[in-house]
Amino acid sequence: MSKVLVLSDQPVLLRGLSDALEQRGFETAAFCTPPAAFPAGAGPDLILLDITAGLTLGHLTEMRAGMPECPVVLWSDKLPLEYIFRTLEMGVRGIVQRTADADSLGVTLRKVAAGEMQIGFGPAHKTAQLRRQVSLTPRERELVGLLRNGLRNKQIAAGMNITEGTVKIYLFRLFHKLGVRTRFELARIAAADYPDSARAEGDGHDRIPEQLM
Repeated sequence: MSKVLVLSDQPVLLRGLSDALEQRGFETAAFCTPPAAFPAGAGPDLILLDITAGLTLGHLTEMRAGMPECPVVLWSDKLPLEYIFRTLEMGVRGIVQRTADADSLGVTLRKVAAGEMQIGFGPAHKTAQLRRQVSLTPRERELVGLLRNGLRNKQIAAGMNITEGTVKIYLFRLFHKLGVRTRFELARIAAADYPDSARAEGDGHDRIPEQLM
């Protein structure tokens, strides 16, 4: 059973979120302001932070300082893309819009607790010609080359000397940049439109899961 730290400065919403999660098998600890600390071994498995009102990314920064390994899910209004990128770099691994139902929230939290990133964005409609006008950074090309050879995130992270979390952020940026939704699409489009991206030996036909994982 995952323990969720639920934070909202709106008491009614806080109670509603906690009740909805407990009905779906989660253990919750609810606070209107971020707690200073937890007893050793009693901390949460993940944090659900409501940023629709008074709580801000400043509170997120404070919590990350005390619980740097705890993944964060935001309950929020629709966010600008650049703002999403900032939150990813601050440890956010899921964003749920406040219009979502309780079942969707529960699914997102379970997937984040299992190590997945749950950040949705609308489909982009870019033609191949437009995609060719999008430039990739050297590091993005390096990542794409490793991806095309079927490497998983852990292997890509080791090859690029970065963390798995940073690999996921790179992938999210590339998904939006190139207007794709899966790893398979990213690898296929990169092969066609960016043939000079680095590529190791191999046929590149390993099965690539259709997700950020």
